Amino acid sequence: MLTNHFKIAWRSLSKNKLYTVINILGLTIGIAAALLIFKMVSFETSFNKDFSNYDRIVRAVSVETSTEGETYHVCIPTPAMEVMRNSVPQFEAMSKIKEMWASIIVPDPNGGPPLKKFSLEPGHTSFFAESEYFEIFDLHWLQGDSSQALDEVGSIVLSESWADKTFDGWKNAMGQTVLLDNVVPVIVKGVYSDLPSNCDFTLPYLVSYNTLEANAELFFHNTEWGSCSSNDQVYALLGDPSQLDQANTALKEVGKEEYTNEERGKSKYHVLQPISDLHYSDQYQNSGTHRSSRSRLMVLSGIGILILIMACFNFINLATAQSTLRSKEVGVRKTLGSTRRQLTNQFLIETLLLVSVSVGLGALLANLTLPLLAKISEVPTDVAFISDPNVLGFLGLLIVLVTMLAGLYPAMRLSGFKPIEAIRSHTGYDKHSGAGLRKTLVVAQFVIAQALIAGALINILQLDYIRSRDLGFNHDLVYTFSFNADSMTVARQGVLKQTLRQIPTVTSVSFSSDQPFSGNTWASNFRYGSRPEDEPYGITMKICDEDYMETYGISLIAGKWYERSDTMRDGVVNKTLMDKLGITNPEEMIGEHVHFGRRKVRIVGVSDDFHTHSLRQAHRP
Repeated sequence: MLTNHFKIAWRSLSKNKLYTVINILGLTIGIAAALLIFKMVSFETSFNKDFSNYDRIVRAVSVETSTEGETYHVCIPTPAMEVMRNSVPQFEAMSKIKEMWASIIVPDPNGGPPLKKFSLEPGHTSFFAESEYFEIFDLHWLQGDSSQALDEVGSIVLSESWADKTFDGWKNAMGQTVLLDNVVPVIVKGVYSDLPSNCDFTLPYLVSYNTLEANAELFFHNTEWGSCSSNDQVYALLGDPSQLDQANTALKEVGKEEYTNEERGKSKYHVLQPISDLHYSDQYQNSGTHRSSRSRLMVLSGIGILILIMACFNFINLATAQSTLRSKEVGVRKTLGSTRRQLTNQFLIETLLLVSVSVGLGALLANLTLPLLAKISEVPTDVAFISDPNVLGFLGLLIVLVTMLAGLYPAMRLSGFKPIEAIRSHTGYDKHSGAGLRKTLVVAQFVIAQALIAGALINILQLDYIRSRDLGFNHDLVYTFSFNADSMTVARQGVLKQTLRQIPTVTSVSFSSDQPFSGNTWASNFRYGSRPEDEPYGITMKICDEDYMETYGISLIAGKWYERSDTMRDGVVNKTLMDKLGITNPEEMIGEHVHFGRRKVRIVGVSDDFHTHSLRQAHRP
């Protein structure tokens, strides 16, 4: 019987070629679009889940609230980290880390020039870490002992790809010596497999935390309660996921006395951020190369569902429109003894054939256009697609859902024809032919299509607004590139600058920690002038040279830009800081000092405000 149903379905579809082609084309495009969106969403939601302790891994962060009600999510002082280790019993394991971007130099054993030099790619980060890090994050080890690999000063472990390129094969890496930033010698104590692309940690290499402490000045390691960097972080492993609230309660006691004594007018405490939130949070810094948004994923999922619904509506419209053409067929079959259930199954099998072909073609189309997906998302081009079990499961689910959604109603309607009226005349069923439903579905299709078009237009207008908005600095014809900050490279910056200036079309060159609109800044508490206490809010900083103002066209409203210097002795502040300090005349600020702990910087100029972060955020001091 089933074989017969398929034969009849195939004959019917072959007979109505135009109807079949239109349906297959509509479903194929809809399924391909939905499949690409599914790949994007499934990739983004799979981040960090390859770690077996995924549901127990947390990161400690700080929450700081000023008297003005502003809330900042900031760094953790290194002394607080040891207090956490001893005062949070829910931590099964804990590791201090510090982000770093040191280059790896392979020295010549004969004393000649370095044999090889490798720098991190933009966005990639390595850590100083403790051996307990590997109890939290279970890496797959190719060589070495994870429990002791980072115990000693001068120890480094490499990823497989970095060991391969550094020593022409990872099997040759153990016991070899390399230099961090051409200064600090470290010995390879282990090699681990590369982390997958759906991981927030690239981890090309890890260096023992003891090495950081032994070279504190070189790597800017601070051990004071009143100072910290967002590069200094803590990862921990809870004994059980349900202990999160208990751990947060214990964590709030850490530094309570120190923060109260040193940062008057503010409240500061520590909380835990589950690793499941790391990839999606807009509040905290992400150590990895990717970041997504849950709201964006929900919007994408909604768009995919709407596209599928439109394709199904199109199928239903065509099927019900053909109902009068198939009424005699239904009448004859019922007269010969076919039941309504048999006819329903027959029409559902026709739909199943159409959908199966469409899903196959849709998967092929999606696979062909997958490289284009990398231009609008973080999905890597070499990621598995058709062979991905999640994709195969989604395809199977699509076949079932689309068959039922698109085929059930037409099948029920067609199988419900009365045989005498159907055989006698086509017109006997016209008043029951579902014209009202078709009109409703057509209207729904237009509503969905117009909503998607409106959303696209709004998105385009927002991007155009960002492009045309006065950001407070010149971004036209300004080109940027990054380079490593190791001692060898820094020593050659002057030569690089002169070389670039000799290019006829280059009018200005500037070195800096970040572009004006990068969103990256240093943050610190501070004291202004002769005021006795720190201000009740933080200040953000960008480190740049004497040509930054000219290169980016930043406007000054008072004073001048600072001159070239080997130390950070002069600085320029923005109008927002002036306003927050309650100063109305910018000239009053010239010559005053801003104090950061033991360091003070003389104010030589006041600039107009320029955007350093998202346009949704107000200017920061």
